Amino acid sequence: MWRSIAIDVSVGAVVVGLWYCMFLVLNRRRCARVLQWIESAFAGHGHVAGVEWLSGSRFSVKLRLVTGGFRHPSILVQLAPREMPIQWLLNRFNKRQETLTFEANLHSAPSFNLDVQNHRWCGRTRRKLPANRRLHMERLGPFVISSRNDWKRDVTNIVGAVSASRECEFLNVSYRRTSPHFSATVPLKALQPEVQSGISIFETLRELAAGSSTSRL
Repeated sequence: MWRSIAIDVSVGAVVVGLWYCMFLVLNRRRCARVLQWIESAFAGHGHVAGVEWLSGSRFSVKLRLVTGGFRHPSILVQLAPREMPIQWLLNRFNKRQETLTFEANLHSAPSFNLDVQNHRWCGRTRRKLPANRRLHMERLGPFVISSRNDWKRDVTNIVGAVSASRECEFLNVSYRRTSPHFSATVPLKALQPEVQSGISIFETLRELAAGSSTSRL
């Protein structure tokens, strides 16, 4: 009995080990493609200066930019954790996307902390509606949830800029008093050549970063 259990455990460990090694290699290959997408997206403004793996599915890319006003720019890439079977299944069940997060310091630190989340919901009055009933959709503008009583309405300009940049589909944009002063997250698929719409993600990042200097929160 114990021998059978030991054999099962050994076989399971070998299978998990082979799974881990196989998908680790696939993630390394995917990393090479992602680096090509980054080079293409930032062409004319800078290039990749180095790569550091933080885990089997997460790596940091150092950038060297010649324009834009960003200091110490870097990109954090989160791939699907395929090398860990259970974590990968949970990731797929929760429909989490592979993401790319641009981080940098600005020449002047923002005088405020702000997180802008880009979520979309669709609401209706009834769970089940007749098939022949037509729906009338109403589009609402962005709204602000603030913990401050004295917040300025200039923040709506920043929120509006994020919502207007639909070509890049930003998931999150953050402004910080501390380093990194600016960060922006997009789905990784937004950098794929077949998905890009000709809109420069670098120019969009620069416009969003500029919002910290025009706002007076």
